[in-house]
Amino acid sequence: MQKFSKPVLFYNTNLMMRWLPYALACSIFLAAADFFIKLATNKIASSMGMFLYGATTFTVGLIWVSYLKATGQSLLITPLGFLYAIAAGIAFSGVTILLYLTFAQISVSLGSPTIRVMGIVIASLFGILLLHEPFTWRYALGLVLTIAGVALIVLR
Repeated sequence: MQKFSKPVLFYNTNLMMRWLPYALACSIFLAAADFFIKLATNKIASSMGMFLYGATTFTVGLIWVSYLKATGQSLLITPLGFLYAIAAGIAFSGVTILLYLTFAQISVSLGSPTIRVMGIVIASLFGILLLHEPFTWRYALGLVLTIAGVALIVLR
């Protein structure tokens, strides 16, 4: 478990510059996933959409692991890491099913921000409560503003 005594973002600019491009790229892929799920909704059964998502994810993962193996890079796996990875797969399966069901009923411009922002709030709270990450007044203010932002989106 990693503990930080002070907010890392403000004290290590080099660290921020290393992870920020990955986070931005991840945001783009996440937005694209929501967009394409919305386009697929009512054009494919949710179960088939999830199956194809899983097959695609498996194929990309297989290519990545094969590349790492072929180039002699580390393929670390511990029993606990294995269990957490399985839990993440189960969680993403739930996300996929629920995205199809949600987008069948509402617009992507309403559903996606609500789901993603509330997911961010909940994940952040998990970090604070379970991983003992720091909690500051700025963070609390950010949570309040984030939840207010979701309310504004939902009540538009």
